[in-house]
Amino acid sequence: MSVIEEKKALRTYIRQTERTLDPSYKAESSEAICRCVLALEEYRAAGTVFAFAGTVHEIDTALLLKETLAAGKTLVLPRCAEGHTLDLCVVTSMDELVPGMYGILEPKKNCALVTAADIDFAVVPCLSFDRKGRRLGQGGGYYDRLLPQLHCPTVLICREQLMSPEVPVEEHDMRCTMLVTEKGILTPEA
Repeated sequence: MSVIEEKKALRTYIRQTERTLDPSYKAESSEAICRCVLALEEYRAAGTVFAFAGTVHEIDTALLLKETLAAGKTLVLPRCAEGHTLDLCVVTSMDELVPGMYGILEPKKNCALVTAADIDFAVVPCLSFDRKGRRLGQGGGYYDRLLPQLHCPTVLICREQLMSPEVPVEEHDMRCTMLVTEKGILTPEA
C-alpha cells in the first residue's frame, strides 16, 4: 500500500471514529484543549495568533478565538483561496465570520490580510497526529503549503481518542513544534 493509500485509509478510520464520539466528550475535550493552548507561554507571549474556526467534526475553537480577541491580540484566521492556499485574514470580531468553502466559517472578503511572517503563534487543525508530531490533515494540502512559511511555534490540536500510533508521511509533510490534547501538552518524540 502506498503512503497516499495509507493516509486515505487512516482518514476514513479517523472520520468514522470521530462520528462515534460522545457529544459531551467532544465538548469537554474541546474546552480542555482550548484552555491548554491559552495557558501556553508561547501563546501568552504572542501578539499575533493564527487559529481556525473548528467545524462540527473538529475541535470547537470558539473559546480560544474569543479569549484571543478579549486579550487584545491580533487574531488571524484562514480563508480558502486559489490553488489550495490560504489567505491569512485579521478578524476583530466573531461577527466577521461567514460560511465559506466546504461550509467552514471563515473571514469575510473585506478582512485585512497579513503574511505568514506576521504570525507569532499558530494553532493548526488535523484529523489526527502521532507522538512524533506527524499530522494527518484533510487531504487538501492547504496547511502543507502554509506550514513551511510559518517561523513561529506551531501547535497541533487533537482529541486523545483520535490520536494515531503512527501517521504515514510524505516528503512534503511538516511536523509541528507542539502537540495538545485534552490531557495536556505532549512534546513530540524524536
